[in-house]
Amino acid sequence: MNTEKGIYFRREDYASFWVRVLVDIVDLLVFGAVGIALTIPVIVVAPSGRSTLNSILLIWVVIALSYFVVLKRSRFRTLGYRVGRVRIVGLDGRTPSYGSLVLRLMFGMLGPLNWALDLTWLSNDPNRQALRDKFASTYVVKAKSQPDGEGPIIFRYYSIMSYHCLFREVEVEPAR
Repeated sequence: MNTEKGIYFRREDYASFWVRVLVDIVDLLVFGAVGIALTIPVIVVAPSGRSTLNSILLIWVVIALSYFVVLKRSRFRTLGYRVGRVRIVGLDGRTPSYGSLVLRLMFGMLGPLNWALDLTWLSNDPNRQALRDKFASTYVVKAKSQPDGEGPIIFRYYSIMSYHCLFREVEVEPAR
């Protein structure tokens, strides 16, 4: 039987709670500023109506996908990731797929309560994964960190606010 392998990092190589908060604040401010800057001309030029609202929604969706998925996946990273000196990787240590980052974005945009629960979760997680990272099978690590080891990818069950979730995780070899 061929077991899928993944990598893990030392605990101090994962982005801490406060770094993640800083990254999220910077990225949300940049996202908001770009969204407002591109929305204002549409509001000024276009007549008010349903098509204008649809155009504005399309602008915000394109900005979100471009910034939080395409740019985050690139070697340039988002401004928040650059300021926090972190990068995002998949469980295999490579750049995560577009689908994984879209899932992560959708989970992150569900609302403020979700955002608070998401970031709070990482405080007690051994790999400092927020819930959006668990869903997307990603880690946020320091930009220059190197994997500390390799282990089999297993499925672990969690019960979160009466929701039952099964996440893919890398089993860390026990300390010798």
